[in-house]
Amino acid sequence: MARDTLQAGDLRLAFDPDLGGAILSLTHEGEDLLRPTPDGTTDVLETACFPLVPYANRIADGRFTFAGRTAALSRNMAGQAHPLHGDGWRAVWQVEAKGADFVTLVFEPAATEWPWRYRARQTFRLTPDGSTFEVSVLNAVDTPGPFGVGFHPYFPHSATARLTARTTGLWQSSADLLPTELVAAAPWADGAPVRSDRLVDHCHTGWTGPARIDLGPGRPSLEVTASPELGWLHVFAPPAEDFFCVEPVSHAPNALNMIDPAAHGMRVLSPGEMLSAWMRIDLM
Repeated sequence: MARDTLQAGDLRLAFDPDLGGAILSLTHEGEDLLRPTPDGTTDVLETACFPLVPYANRIADGRFTFAGRTAALSRNMAGQAHPLHGDGWRAVWQVEAKGADFVTLVFEPAATEWPWRYRARQTFRLTPDGSTFEVSVLNAVDTPGPFGVGFHPYFPHSATARLTARTTGLWQSSADLLPTELVAAAPWADGAPVRSDRLVDHCHTGWTGPARIDLGPGRPSLEVTASPELGWLHVFAPPAEDFFCVEPVSHAPNALNMIDPAAHGMRVLSPGEMLSAWMRIDLM
């Protein structure tokens, strides 16, 4: 792996451009703030955080129609009925610029099933008290196309980990994890344990941040904020795993197959137009 590191004060970040442009670890004084990547792994799903581009979460059967053009995407994850999370997390990224406390990575696929060619960019920046992650996607063809972005951070789990986040709604899901019904619910508004004996995998609407993550007694508390483009918060917590995910994203799952994709966050980019967003993780 092309592993490299950034540092600012006691905050340290490791990343690997070759492994989906993923973050491998984020530590403060040696303590993990994100779930660390096992040594030697080649599985991006075992990393600490990866980018979601040119869309987030699932597209039903990998098919949708936009402006009379039908897309057909292949499944890209074993055991999943629908393709998810785009191309970026499965790609090799290139280092465009790097300093002691920042790096910019770029990805421009030569060939992709996504019908609109694009250029993607990530920047990781550290300060002594926090980290900022930026992602952007640019429409590189001469016709308008739909795009989305997001982040997929993994936090270390414990029996006492808690999440606090104010949202306005929650998408109920089908057995194959596609959204079925939007209900008025804010299960994390007053703070609640993340641990459950059943799968938690829901997209929450109306999130304006911040989200507070308490990793447990004697562990750090974190504040997650994001740019206005990331108004959906996906919470993923499999039972009995050592991680949970709190994912700021720009649209709902399967938004491209909803009656009004734009109302559910999909952005139509004109030729040469860019969608940019950021997420920040701060120590509290």
